[in-house]
Amino acid sequence: MTSQGPLTAWLLSATPDALQRATTHPFLASAGRGTLPKQTLSQWLSQDRLYAQSYIRFIGHLLTKIRLDSTSTATSALSRQAANVLIDALVNIRTELLFFESTAAAYGLDLTAISAEDGGGSTGSTAINASAGISTTGSASCPGTGGGTGSGAVEDPAATPSTVEPVQGEGAQRHRLCGAQGECQVQARSEEARGVEDGKVDADGGALREKFIPNWSSDEFEGFVNQIGDVLDALAGQIKGAEESELMRARCLEWWRQVVWLEERFWPPMD
Repeated sequence: MTSQGPLTAWLLSATPDALQRATTHPFLASAGRGTLPKQTLSQWLSQDRLYAQSYIRFIGHLLTKIRLDSTSTATSALSRQAANVLIDALVNIRTELLFFESTAAAYGLDLTAISAEDGGGSTGSTAINASAGISTTGSASCPGTGGGTGSGAVEDPAATPSTVEPVQGEGAQRHRLCGAQGECQVQARSEEARGVEDGKVDADGGALREKFIPNWSSDEFEGFVNQIGDVLDALAGQIKGAEESELMRARCLEWWRQVVWLEERFWPPMD
């Protein structure tokens, strides 16, 4: 840890305006009020489901970067913590996908409203493209290095951690990306919960306020994201030397800015 404090807290304070936009979108307010049309919810759930599925391969890739040895050092203990968090994430994804299917069946929602084939290039598929970018952040196709200001800057692929860092460094860097996305989602889901109003007939039949919002704003989910944050801060704390630490933070900030930029575009436009 440097004088700048834990990495996660430092990143959260680095782009306050972009983070505010990403976590207080009109879509979230409409969801909390129960005014989101069933078709809009179906389309968003369809792309969110694809996003969740893409994480299976992504996390599998991260797990291949972790080296577990038989020593009892702090480094080996942290590697085990990282592996445990990623394995838990895979279990959570499987649970979430089953939850999507059962809730969609109960409330008449269509999880094929946007297909995997249509998601990548059809008109109005900004949210789908954003979810694809979130799951592969670090490629040259992801703008947002300007902190979500709409500058359209594109990251140089030669400068990403995946090409300049050794194997274990790459895994740690991408692990930090998971934590960044989780924090955005915790804040956004909490925004949905704050907007909940009682005594109304919901446009989606009640799926959001009866099922999805309680699930996404639960203490359990927030605790899991905090657990990821603890591992990230510990990984960052292993970096020795002021120059190396500053370089690591600069790279993480580039990735964080991309994540926030993409998270803002993860929500569908509201008329």
